[in-house]
Amino acid sequence: MDAQIEVALRNLLANNFEARFAENSDAAKKIVSGSISKNTIVGIGDSVTVRQIGIIEELEKKRIRVLNPFSRELTTDHAKTVVRDNISRQIFSCDVFVCGANAVTKDGKLVNIDAVGNRVASMIFGPRKIFIIVGKNKIVKDVDEALYRVKNLIAPFHARTKGFAAPCAKTGKCSDCSAPERICSVTSIMEKRAVAH
Repeated sequence: MDAQIEVALRNLLANNFEARFAENSDAAKKIVSGSISKNTIVGIGDSVTVRQIGIIEELEKKRIRVLNPFSRELTTDHAKTVVRDNISRQIFSCDVFVCGANAVTKDGKLVNIDAVGNRVASMIFGPRKIFIIVGKNKIVKDVDEALYRVKNLIAPFHARTKGFAAPCAKTGKCSDCSAPERICSVTSIMEKRAVAH
């Protein structure tokens, strides 16, 4: 196992997160899929990583009900915005939430930035079980590096691919804009996993 993965895993565990290492995308898919029973409702947060490992298709094969407001048919049809919004709200009370993270610091913090906040809200509170799938490319030194990475690499990429009219989609870097389609309106830093009271 890569040294920086080992450090991040150790610190995630120290911060009360249940962190597990998966050798590859198939192993990650098995961990998630194997932990979800048939009568479960699973919400999906917008994530390239989640799509890449094929977990959505795997769950649908098992006939598990998947709430995915980011399916191609909903995101390419602007008339379905209300449907997408309703699905996003249902996710707060689903059994399991599966998403990615924008960055993980070596000292075990999860850093995320959202356009609307539905993904980070579900990561923080709502669903009883949350799977956050993270590739080793998301591991950074600290929160400052995480915020820089998200604002100057991830946000411009997503703004461009989603066709958002935000300055970073053209320039490739954050200008702390006030654009109506700003892609980084909500920032969350999860320093510890809260223990239920």
